[in-house]
Amino acid sequence: MKKITVTLALIFSCISVAQKPNIIDVYHSKSEQPLVVINGDIIAGVEVLKQVQADDQIQLVISKDDELSPKNLFPLDKKSNGIIYADLKVDLEVKTQVELNSFFGLDPDSDIYINGYLLEDKEQKISTRSIKKIELRVADGLLLKSSSLNITIE
Repeated sequence: MKKITVTLALIFSCISVAQKPNIIDVYHSKSEQPLVVINGDIIAGVEVLKQVQADDQIQLVISKDDELSPKNLFPLDKKSNGIIYADLKVDLEVKTQVELNSFFGLDPDSDIYINGYLLEDKEQKISTRSIKKIELRVADGLLLKSSSLNITIE
């Protein structure tokens, strides 16, 4: 009986070791470019500035240490490339946070993260030209209490 118990314990321990371990998700931005906040309500990438005519630029303020939010989905990669605040006369195709959440079947008030940083202002829009990737992040009970989107802008 003792041999059977030891054998079963050995089999179950081997099975539990063979299961796939939980992997910590790490986000690494491939871009060295800062984010651009246009007119205080549109989040975009730097490439948007390249399409703006010189006479349409009203003001640019560059802050290399600013972050969108102190809350980051990926605390191991808490690196910010800064933010450019731009007041521009520019017509961009944008999506609201409600539109993006609805498209992905989430609650309209679900959180959206940009490059891992929480977008705290629910009224801010995102330039569709700047979106490189959208990930649906499932609630894990640790970092995320509810499912959300992480949008990569480069």
